[in-house]
Amino acid sequence: MGKQIGFSAVLLTSIFMLSFNHDVGGVGLVSNLMALAFVVGGTLAIALMVYPWKRLVLTARLVKKALRPFDKPTDTILAIVHLARSYRQGWDIRNLERQGKDLPPGLLKTGVELIACRCDRNKMKQVLHQEATSVQQQYENAMKMIHHLSQMALSLGLIGTFVNFIRFYGLSRDLEELAGYAVAAFLSIFYGVLLGKLGLVPLADRMKGYCSEEIFRLDLIQEGMMGIQGREHPRSIRFRLESHLAPRDTIDSIVQAPEIKIAHPEEVALESKRIGSVLVN
Repeated sequence: MGKQIGFSAVLLTSIFMLSFNHDVGGVGLVSNLMALAFVVGGTLAIALMVYPWKRLVLTARLVKKALRPFDKPTDTILAIVHLARSYRQGWDIRNLERQGKDLPPGLLKTGVELIACRCDRNKMKQVLHQEATSVQQQYENAMKMIHHLSQMALSLGLIGTFVNFIRFYGLSRDLEELAGYAVAAFLSIFYGVLLGKLGLVPLADRMKGYCSEEIFRLDLIQEGMMGIQGREHPRSIRFRLESHLAPRDTIDSIVQAPEIKIAHPEEVALESKRIGSVLVN
């Protein structure tokens, strides 16, 4: 961690020194690169200075995972029911263990391994809950980090604007070079807003939605694994897990109520007379 902080401090100092001493030379590629390096490079340097490398790598993995399509809860339910059926075939733990070897690392695989080890029900429930809570905490820490970096990007964009305006007013050279510093100043705040508000904040919102879906899926896995451990019938487990999907799909499955027309008293009296005449005839 000490080497990482030292590297980030050197990187941040180099960016500041370069921004104060490098000549822009006009409007164009150089002014864009200077503003972009100040915002992006500065944000990266602050991230390396504040957060451990392992946490940065973990956040990058979670971001990559969150950008993928959401895992369907129905697929998770089908996987749990399949494991329940495998375990029900003669109550063979070895059969369930063989099925669990093909599962990817995660809560579902952990549950199968706990059942195969004949873990106590209360202990198994505690372990699954702790692992699910750990996953939730990882997503929450990643979202906090991204929000913090978005604020840093905005701050660096503003600092870059001040730096370039200081150089703009401190120099008395040709108009083209002064225009380059002015453009770099405005581009700094532009890239800060672009990276912070239009890049990192939507990414954190995407992770928030993915975290909500992941927590719901982990809850299904916990309940399903406890059902398998309790030797419940696979069909009973499926019905119980699918009952949790109903509240989530309520909005999509609302049937539009028929329009109710309120009749006036005169219309009711006329209709009653008509029905009475029909019955008499």
